[in-house]
Amino acid sequence: MRHDTRRHARTPIPLVFVLAAMVALPSAVLGSVAGPAGPPHQEQETVRVVTTLPTYAAIAREITGDLARVEAIARGDEDPHFVTPRPSFARAISRADLFVTTGLDLEVWVPGLLDRANNPRVLEGAPGHVVAYSGVRLLDVPETTSRAEGDIHIYGNPHVHTDPVNAVQIARNILEGLRRVDPDNAAGYERRTRDFEDRILARTFGDRMIDLLGRESLLELALNGRFWSFVEGREIDGRPLVDQLGGWLAEAAPFRGRSLACYHKNWSYFSHRFRIPCAIYVEEKPGVPPTPGQVGRVITFLRDQELPVLLAANYFSRGQVNRVAERTGGVAVIVPEHVGGAEGVDTYFDLVDLWVSRLAEAYSGSGGAR
Repeated sequence: MRHDTRRHARTPIPLVFVLAAMVALPSAVLGSVAGPAGPPHQEQETVRVVTTLPTYAAIAREITGDLARVEAIARGDEDPHFVTPRPSFARAISRADLFVTTGLDLEVWVPGLLDRANNPRVLEGAPGHVVAYSGVRLLDVPETTSRAEGDIHIYGNPHVHTDPVNAVQIARNILEGLRRVDPDNAAGYERRTRDFEDRILARTFGDRMIDLLGRESLLELALNGRFWSFVEGREIDGRPLVDQLGGWLAEAAPFRGRSLACYHKNWSYFSHRFRIPCAIYVEEKPGVPPTPGQVGRVITFLRDQELPVLLAANYFSRGQVNRVAERTGGVAVIVPEHVGGAEGVDTYFDLVDLWVSRLAEAYSGSGGAR
């Protein structure tokens, strides 16, 4: 994003007047004149963190505890592509020390808010600007960027948070931002980030897998997309390594290796981690409402392939999702994509718990799926 840095020609001002004016300025103003680096501005008791999406806010709270005030712009049951900017959003960003956004072309409404907020501390490239996707192995990078193919994300799929391992990388990116804007509390942020990572690993893979592979080796395999290729075909103590999984991956056994239908390409990273590919999409072209003909093709496909589950985020039309499932004798699994999108989904762990349990229940109740 480019910002106009042109300056009007001015008559030179004697240096003595410049120095006198600077002495008269309050320290908070001087801090913004000097540049966005450094600790939070003085009138604030805690760091202010503003995120585009509530899942990033939930992860930020895991790291900051009571050292920061964290708020999200979008709601958990709101389509992040189509958030309507409000003056209150710009005001929140204007006071922020740290701003967290996906960093891909998901939140197209962000540049306008940043312009209106007029906060140099959180502009792109400033110390207070955090890109959540940085370091994540991107999926669905398109071969063509033609708009005729729908709402194409030219850099790759932006729904990176649906893989819990990616939440580790998102947390690390937020940690780096907090180190820049609040270095005095860096040690506390680092401890809480480490604790969050440990809990994500244990909840995803189980303690036994961590003991067998070691924390750092397991994390490296998972972040680099090599976990499944490593564990499959290997044995330890006469048992297949994959059978020693715990956590969410063990709870996902009823649907691992099966297929399902998805409404939109929200779930690519979840599918990759949990090995449950989306075989067909109700939205043939991302962001383009499906035509009756496309809905009919999806229904025929689901019947022919005997796929019993249709997965959709709860900000899409419940009526349409349910009708498609009913006409195929299948189950509609409608869940929030983000924290706060349903009652009781208050943390990132709640969110993934819900995804896994609802899918496991759907597949167990359907007698299995192909």
